[in-house]
Amino acid sequence: MRTLGVAILGLFAGLAVGFLLFSEVVGRLAVEDGQVHAPWTFVIGFGPQVLAVVGAVLAVVVDNRIRGRKRQ
Repeated sequence: MRTLGVAILGLFAGLAVGFLLFSEVVGRLAVEDGQVHAPWTFVIGFGPQVLAVVGAVLAVVVDNRIRGRKRQ
């Protein structure tokens, strides 16, 4: 149950970082003449979801590593 909670926490943290990074930083860098061209729209659109999955996986890996060290 703890692993599920950590995964959900990592999912939300990754989603928040993804929205901040891709919507604000990458979005502002990719704008040319007030428009965002085709490849960047996919990066900005799918970037937060990818970082959400990465955040969930990373949170579980870090939690398992911390738990392993506490047992020893």
